[in-house]
Amino acid sequence: MEPLKEMYSRDWVLNLGSHLNAVDSNIKPLEFQKQVFSSPWKEMELKERINRLAEVVVQNWQGPIANIFSNLVTLIDSLRNQGISDFNFPYIFLNDIVTKSGLSDFETSMKAFEKITVFSSSEFAIRFFYKQHFDKTLKQMFLWSKHKEPMVRRLASEGSRPMLPWGIGIPEIKKNPEIHLSILESLWDDPNEIVRRSVANHLNDISKLNPELVLEFCRHKFGKTSELDKTLKHSLRTLLKKGNTKALGFFSYNTKWKPEKFKFSLSQKKVKVGNALEFKIYLSQNSKDKTKLRLEYKIGFRLSNGKHGFKVFQLGERILMPSGTIEITKKHSFAPITTRVYYPGTHTISILLNGNEYDLRKFELKRG
Repeated sequence: MEPLKEMYSRDWVLNLGSHLNAVDSNIKPLEFQKQVFSSPWKEMELKERINRLAEVVVQNWQGPIANIFSNLVTLIDSLRNQGISDFNFPYIFLNDIVTKSGLSDFETSMKAFEKITVFSSSEFAIRFFYKQHFDKTLKQMFLWSKHKEPMVRRLASEGSRPMLPWGIGIPEIKKNPEIHLSILESLWDDPNEIVRRSVANHLNDISKLNPELVLEFCRHKFGKTSELDKTLKHSLRTLLKKGNTKALGFFSYNTKWKPEKFKFSLSQKKVKVGNALEFKIYLSQNSKDKTKLRLEYKIGFRLSNGKHGFKVFQLGERILMPSGTIEITKKHSFAPITTRVYYPGTHTISILLNGNEYDLRKFELKRG
């Protein structure tokens, strides 16, 4: 698969230059392309390429955000008129234009983000304003949480996350994750799913910092609709994977339940990178009642320092009938992926039933 940074092809950048030329005839498409691709473009990673695009536009337009704002709005309208859809990731560089030209003009920058976030989300850029204008940005997020446009409401939650992946850290938010709870209270049952998903991710971030805060937030919200219960479950996913008894209890998982019989076997004790580890589970119960089971497995991946980092994977949810049995055969792939480096050596695998860990086994991962 081609790296994401290659989305900025020569043709894509030339086409962008043509759109810019329609807004400002002083920008020549071929010259714009040349500026963007000047060395060391080939060595640049994705974030650096995003930054380069913004830099070149700012060089051409010059001046503060107040002078650039109308051009940005016209450019977005032009792109839409050519059939380019909203919430379009490649155009995220438009946000960097605002951070480069607008940190000293808060009001105009917020107007720009309101427009840009609908076209290409602004959650990373707004964090630079938290850094420089914390109280004003906090107030703006509260206002945006009531906005008529769903993508602006989403920005109020997504841009204020304590642990936003890719986003610069905001120590004040991490130390005081409760400061945005009123925003989350307004948006957790939003009619738009993408807004609700952002709230769930925000709450999940908080759960890593202050579990009780999230448990209390969710406690009395269950049962409104199945869709909203899904949002709450997604909010609690880290606590569920950690076997938090309160979180599991919200979903009627009996953490005191134990199987009458339990068997767990590995098909092999050695696996090569690129292959898969196969394992089997068998369990039964004698209970006269149905039992709701959350089934997971946990792998201890060997790290570069010889220690283990653990990750929990879902096997699903089952209803175990009275005197019933469950048999599962599963393969876990060790094919190379961009988000994990595999280190040869001893790994571990165990089974989790309603948050309780059973039968830790060891296996050796070999080089492919």
